[in-house]
Amino acid sequence: MAGVLLVFLTRSLGAESYGLLALAISVFAFFRLFSEMGIARSAARYVAEFKSSEPAKADTVVVESRLLAIVAAIAVALILVVSADVIADVLDEPSIAPVIVVGSGIVLFYSLHQYNRILLQGYENVIASAKLHALEALFTGLFVIGFVLYEPSAVTAVLGYVFGYGSAAIVGFVMIARVRSPDETGERDRSEIRYQVLRYNVPLTVTRLSDVVDRQVDILLVGYFINPLAVAFYTIGKEISQLVSVPAASLGFALSPTYGADKAAGRGKNAAALYQESLNKTLIFYVPAAVGIILVADVAIPSIFGDEYTGAIVVVQILALFVFFEGLASISSPAVDYLGRARSKAIVKFITSLGNLILNILLIPVVGVVGAAIATVITHGLYSFATVYIVYTELPFDVPSIGRCLLRVLVLSFVMGTAVHGLTQAFTGYTALILGVTIGTGIWLFACHALDLIDYGEIVTMLKN
Repeated sequence: MAGVLLVFLTRSLGAESYGLLALAISVFAFFRLFSEMGIARSAARYVAEFKSSEPAKADTVVVESRLLAIVAAIAVALILVVSADVIADVLDEPSIAPVIVVGSGIVLFYSLHQYNRILLQGYENVIASAKLHALEALFTGLFVIGFVLYEPSAVTAVLGYVFGYGSAAIVGFVMIARVRSPDETGERDRSEIRYQVLRYNVPLTVTRLSDVVDRQVDILLVGYFINPLAVAFYTIGKEISQLVSVPAASLGFALSPTYGADKAAGRGKNAAALYQESLNKTLIFYVPAAVGIILVADVAIPSIFGDEYTGAIVVVQILALFVFFEGLASISSPAVDYLGRARSKAIVKFITSLGNLILNILLIPVVGVVGAAIATVITHGLYSFATVYIVYTELPFDVPSIGRCLLRVLVLSFVMGTAVHGLTQAFTGYTALILGVTIGTGIWLFACHALDLIDYGEIVTMLKN
């Protein structure tokens, strides 16, 4: 759905209006730092710890954290409404003020939706969490497309997101109610649990702050130093990168509570083997994916989004490396939280995010939007490797085995890349894109079997069961 909306909005709104929308969404994401903080992830960590041994205590975590999440979301949404004109003045974009006012609803409802989804993760109820995520995508897709078809503008697009996230938040609260256990603890227990949630929330909030700097401040700086058109180019690259990272993000989301639970139960070797397998599969998918994006970007961008977005080609090619690093971070970063190393991750994230901010300020005025992409790749690469190392210190895995897997993947990527490059040079437009993706995927599937990277028989057996 994210991919459908990306193509639909870029085509329906045009580069300027889409850039304004992307800039506004970046503002919302920045304010969501304060409406979400690390409350949901902190609560999920304790729910995962207590859900089996002390279910009533886990329920108290839900009650206390939910109150904190609701109060924070409402307060920040109101602040955003009041400060809309000030933000518009700072960004020197008067037309963004009404978009921000309407978008305060995004801050409110998305924060509550995300709280529900992460809490379901803490209960290790991945199926319910997946259903909620799918419903959110369906709701936002239908509302955004419907409103924009009625009147194409950034305001109507934001209004569609508000209705979509609001609907998902309501459904999420119902789902949480179904997995809770009765709570009969006293006020003293509530006060102690509230303190635990808030204390573990501190390093998680630092990590979220750093994550906002990584993912949103660069967009804000592009809008500040250049214009909404440049924001549109940069956002396309970021959106494609995040779209491709969905498999790894799903893997990290599903497995990260298990790492913490296995380690707490004395099954560290099992957790390490599980993480090693997920790391192998991430390399198998994301190294060739990065190569493929670099090779097809020059024909894919104008064909899919239109000729007015050709300025995004170089940005997308640079951010192809971000795709690989995001894959590593997606399986490792959530695991670190559940392994109790949130403080270590927060320190690393703060350092790399500060570096990202400095590099953006230095590079954007000199080389434009390309500078933002370079800064993102450098700093996120350092962060992703650091998270893998932190997991390794808690769950030692077989590094030589990972190295052998990477070597085979590099051979695969070279063969696939050579074929795709030849096709994109021989053909143009949709023909080059379709042939490049189809032949490249075919070579990847065959090479994965030939190099013993994926056991297709095991996949077939799993699907049958």
